[in-house]
Amino acid sequence: MSVPDLELDAPGKKVILLGNEALARGFVEGGLQLAAAYPGTPSTEIMESLIHLGQRYKFYTEWSVNEKVAAEVSIAGSMAGLRTVCTMKGVGVNVASEPFQAFTYMDLRGGIALVTADDPGLHSSHTEQDNRYYALQMYMPVLEPYDAQEGHAMARQIFDLSETWCRPVMLRSSTRLGHTSANISLGKISKTRKNLGDFQRDPSRWVNLPMNARKMRKNMITRMDKVTKEMDDLEFNWLEGDPDALEGVITTGITYGYTKEALEILDLKDSVRILKLGLSYPLPYKLIEELLTDCERVLVVEEVEPIVERFVTSFAQQRGFTLPIHGKKYLPRDGEYSIDIMLAGLAKFLGSKDPVDRKRIENVTAQVQALVPPRLPILCPGCMHRGIFYAMKKVEKKLIKDKDQKKKLHQIVMPSDIGCYTLGYQPPLHAVDTHLCMGASIGVSNGFAHAIPDPIICTIGDSTFFHAGIPPLINAVFNTSNITIMILDNRTTAMTGYQPHPGTGVQACGETTKCVQIEEIVKACGVEFIEVVDPYNITNSIKIIESALKFPKPAVIIARRSCRMLELRDRLKRGEPLPNAEIDRELCTKCKVCLTQFGCPAIYLDNGEIEIDTSLCNGCGMCTDISVCKFKAISIK
Repeated sequence: MSVPDLELDAPGKKVILLGNEALARGFVEGGLQLAAAYPGTPSTEIMESLIHLGQRYKFYTEWSVNEKVAAEVSIAGSMAGLRTVCTMKGVGVNVASEPFQAFTYMDLRGGIALVTADDPGLHSSHTEQDNRYYALQMYMPVLEPYDAQEGHAMARQIFDLSETWCRPVMLRSSTRLGHTSANISLGKISKTRKNLGDFQRDPSRWVNLPMNARKMRKNMITRMDKVTKEMDDLEFNWLEGDPDALEGVITTGITYGYTKEALEILDLKDSVRILKLGLSYPLPYKLIEELLTDCERVLVVEEVEPIVERFVTSFAQQRGFTLPIHGKKYLPRDGEYSIDIMLAGLAKFLGSKDPVDRKRIENVTAQVQALVPPRLPILCPGCMHRGIFYAMKKVEKKLIKDKDQKKKLHQIVMPSDIGCYTLGYQPPLHAVDTHLCMGASIGVSNGFAHAIPDPIICTIGDSTFFHAGIPPLINAVFNTSNITIMILDNRTTAMTGYQPHPGTGVQACGETTKCVQIEEIVKACGVEFIEVVDPYNITNSIKIIESALKFPKPAVIIARRSCRMLELRDRLKRGEPLPNAEIDRELCTKCKVCLTQFGCPAIYLDNGEIEIDTSLCNGCGMCTDISVCKFKAISIK
């Protein structure tokens, strides 16, 4: 993170910032007074930047326990007259939607921004959802920057717009926008910000009982109609290009840059009329009507869903336009757009020759893929999750082979959750059978417990447990679901960059706070079987899992050890050398259990010999466990 540049109070100075950093800087220049978020790629750096800026410029920031709570914290700030922001990855809006759905009915006081970092192309998310649909439901204007510079400008103005329109405003970013860098011209940061607001009691405004909400909804619709009339004059929407051009293109957000570059490559930049939209909802209908009047054909360019395409098509029909309006006919509905995709789509739409020899590229790609083995995303060397997944699979194999069973077992069902441990899906572990959403491992297990005869062991991380695992755990106790729950406590929110959570005893800015003990929560939920294990002691973990499976009610095992990467970082800071594992050739029988079943990436086969890559091995010692190498051929030096 470019912290020194990010914090500069030097209006006019140009600095290189990550897109997410540029958004954070813009919010602070716009008068931000409170920020709340839950970490999730590709949004995480926005809040991390705000935490640094908050320490410098004295405004409140927090990592909330989940997106719903982050939304409620931000909404409370707005109710108190503060300018607030709530940031999250795209799927987080599913969790935050309920409080925002209610709040959009109300007349806000302080400007409030909801940042959704959508993920076209599914780089780090399990769905490719388009959160503009939420905005339509909530009558929430949507800003879509086309690059980091415009994102910085939009973030700087978003609170003014929110207060003027009396609406929360969604800023829709994306993986590409957030993780690219740009030269940002810094604006002024006020040092006299007021960080405590005042709550003005007004039940008819803040209590949306049906008797109030009916009136609120009418007012919300009226306000949005007024907002729509202002779209044509907003600086982020404009028409460019030859007014006499017969073809028109409407772009949203980041697709504007792709379109411009593709037209230059096609040598058609002067023959197409472009409507650049910085707001994809509501639309600037006067500018749209001007484009439809000038052109004979129009292409709408937007990532994921054809939302603008549908609005424009409907508007054209209402106004009697008969020209063809296309979008997904020429451009894909799935995946992230690129210059290459835009070249193909625009060439087809404009009847131009595609400059890319796509058959040749396909052939070359196929040849390269045949030569290069696939590199799967896998658990790190020394990851505690590997020990637990390996223990689970050993228990499954043992139960399947048990001839004394009354009923033959063919599997243990293993639902999992969102986090690093989802990588237990990969070979050779194959320890993830279902994966739905945050907290669903326990929720799905509740259902399986009453729907199938198989034993069930689900896995959920510590941060995810605090986020969404407690209600389904209570449900399991309440409904006597016979399931075993493995809470994988690596003492951090590891997958998104080691952010703190309630179980770490540290707040966002590093202040010490109450450490919420997972076992105390589990006990308070009514669970009677609770065990804490060290996942590096695989043999003991196997024994505890076997005992848990025999327990007729919900059983919880907390596997606790700090993320190995954090441990290694601390050792390096202390100047301590890292240990390595080594193999005793005389004891090694080449059974390959350590390679084909345990699957540590530091262990490999070379000319028939089991080898350990010392550049990857960090001496965790799990491979020395008797359940991994019963011949005791591996030791730590």
